[in-house]
Amino acid sequence: MDASYSMSSLVYFNISELHAGRNTDGVKVRVIRCYRQPPFQKSDPDGTLQLVLHDEVEDRIHATMDYGLFKEKKMDIVEGSLYKIRNFMVAHDMTTCRSTTNPLKLKLYKSTIITPFQDSDFPNSMYRFRDLWEIENDINIDNNQLLDVIGRVVSYQKPTFVAKCSTRRMDFTIANTEKLGCSLWGDYIDPVLSIFEKEDSKPLIICIQFGKITRYRAILAPTLDVVDAVNDYMISKMSGDCHKYYSSNTVCRSDSAGDMLGDVHTPEFLNSIKCSGSEFQIMNLI
Repeated sequence: MDASYSMSSLVYFNISELHAGRNTDGVKVRVIRCYRQPPFQKSDPDGTLQLVLHDEVEDRIHATMDYGLFKEKKMDIVEGSLYKIRNFMVAHDMTTCRSTTNPLKLKLYKSTIITPFQDSDFPNSMYRFRDLWEIENDINIDNNQLLDVIGRVVSYQKPTFVAKCSTRRMDFTIANTEKLGCSLWGDYIDPVLSIFEKEDSKPLIICIQFGKITRYRAILAPTLDVVDAVNDYMISKMSGDCHKYYSSNTVCRSDSAGDMLGDVHTPEFLNSIKCSGSEFQIMNLI
């Protein structure tokens, strides 16, 4: 088949139109999150590249690729950017911690073609925030679903080392309609701690993306490979009232303590927030 004809006849599907099986057509998506998942076995030295994507109607799907293959392809995937993806496998998503509600995921291979493109009309839906009141009252909360929340930091504790998990933990509390206990693990701590410790009267707003809630605790860690160990530890230590814990990848400060969350809850503002890898960002809110 003529290559030019093949490219011109390529069909781009919405995520909701995908079905399990090999797919040689394509999807047009924005990358919400891009990160490396460390290997679980010695036979997999490089781990995997993990992507969270949304299409033009803001439906979401998770995608994975062998990280060694990603390096071999020498691709540069940037969070917030648009890409056309074709030649992939659609499979059932059997993971415990799901970044989307979609029961399917994309598996990307050596034959997968990922091409950046520009479209000023393509929606930007980087966050889907849940209200703390909904979490506190267990309103349509799936314990295996990773959630986004936002709130003002009202207190925090110094980091402690958790020997069983071989990593550090720092607890803090955020508030908007309710108060919510949160926990940062490992590499997430230092960038946020440096901001917490600044002598600044401005209120600190923290934006938390993809936090995992269990029935008893919510778990946030730089990568999902330590989630099970952290979960076992937290449940073993549980006594009395249970609290929910989160981690974050974005923080911000506001000049106004009174109505700040009323302003930042608008969809236009929240989805205009730009990500860059898994780095922490400071946002000045008005």
